[in-house]
Amino acid sequence: MAVTRGLTARPGHHHQENPLRSGKLRTIVGITFGNWLSRAYLGLAGFLLLIGAGDDGSQTAGLWALLLAVPTGAALIAMVNAAGEWAPESDAVVWFILLFSYLFQAFLLGLAARAVRQAAERFGRRPATAPQWENLPEETSGKSVES
Repeated sequence: MAVTRGLTARPGHHHQENPLRSGKLRTIVGITFGNWLSRAYLGLAGFLLLIGAGDDGSQTAGLWALLLAVPTGAALIAMVNAAGEWAPESDAVVWFILLFSYLFQAFLLGLAARAVRQAAERFGRRPATAPQWENLPEETSGKSVES
């Protein structure tokens, strides 16, 4: 007799869901990476980090990479500095703070892009071109134009 484990579900017991297929995680990832604004921000941050990293890197690119992490990165570095010896400011900590800041701010940009898109859909999009002549209101001066 063959023993089969895990092939049948027992009543009242639910199998554990894969966290990567979870609705909340998919939503967070979709907001963070699922729009052009967030992807452009992350691409620019990654590009500047690649150019500015290391001793032979461009100082200007490194400075811009740090500035892209403001205000989240500045607040986190201030908290690390305030913690003193408990949380030493090493290269790994600074890299973690930069990466976390970039991802968090990309998430916020994604939320903003989503809000703008939903507002445009809710209130209807206005045409970007001039109105058509037949849609203009008729003149109410009492004179009628007849041909």
